[in-house]
Amino acid sequence: MILDERKQKILAAVIHAHVRTAGPVASEQVTTFCDLGVKSATIRNEMAEMSEMGYLRQPHTSAGRIPSDKGYRFYVDRLMPRETWPLPRQAEEAEHFRVHSAVDDLMAATCRVLSAITNLVAMATAPSAETVSLQWLDVRRVSSDRVVIMTLWSNGQIRHSLLQWRSAATDIERAVRVVAPLVTGKSHETISALTLDSELLPKAQASRLACAMLDVLKQIASDVASPEVFVDGTSCFARQPEFRENPAMELVLAVLEEHKTLARVLDAAAVGPQPQVVIGHENPLEPLRECSLVAVEYAARSGVGGGIGVCGPTRMDYARVTAAVDYVARSLSTALSDILPS
Repeated sequence: MILDERKQKILAAVIHAHVRTAGPVASEQVTTFCDLGVKSATIRNEMAEMSEMGYLRQPHTSAGRIPSDKGYRFYVDRLMPRETWPLPRQAEEAEHFRVHSAVDDLMAATCRVLSAITNLVAMATAPSAETVSLQWLDVRRVSSDRVVIMTLWSNGQIRHSLLQWRSAATDIERAVRVVAPLVTGKSHETISALTLDSELLPKAQASRLACAMLDVLKQIASDVASPEVFVDGTSCFARQPEFRENPAMELVLAVLEEHKTLARVLDAAAVGPQPQVVIGHENPLEPLRECSLVAVEYAARSGVGGGIGVCGPTRMDYARVTAAVDYVARSLSTALSDILPS
């Protein structure tokens, strides 16, 4: 059953009041948010009907009403004003996106900004593409028994790994001359499937080192193809009234620490160039069903991209948060395009 105009105004007023106070909303409070020209008793009756329709719920028999997931969904889809992030705020935050030349630093800084301006948990998947290729490889001897392998990938990720190996500098040079042509410019799938032809191998120590180096590069190739997740602001949950002394918070935090699961959730929510809102029980994971996600895709001109968004209680200022997520995603896309070649 659809809400008539009066009930729609009441729903919007209840949501605005609940977002501000975090408590149940009485009929008297509704009149402070909108002038309906009717008595409080009439509003009370309307709110009771809206509860029966599933748009509001009453947490305690003696309390007022709070929005249900169904109520929030109606509000987001039909009533929410479409805001843009204020230009003065954009000017203040723009510098955070300009000062980074490494993708990982940019992603971490972006999540810090998004968490700070929304007071919610911010998260983003690292930029990825269907195929990620190795653009640059360098191998250095850092001590008598350690070698560092440094790589740069087409999605902007920089990965390095230490290899415990006692070897002369000449052996390292021979091993690199064999391995580098086989992997540079190759996709992560190709590298993962590589084997060394015995005819190409130098003898003795350099041969064993080349094999060890390739094993490390295979592991890096596997890792770089998996979506890395950046998270910032998990302490924000502890500051939300509905999660204080709530055992559900531990389950939510456990999901936020499980990055592979979080990457799947974020990728499923961040569909398309417009922010998407996933509310309460719409979340596929049980621990997140007291939360909402607002997420959107971002992409550099080169085509690599990912998802970025926020997670918080269903009681959030959806219009403001959606505007913030949209602004940050567009700023990230621009900054990423400046770092990565087209």
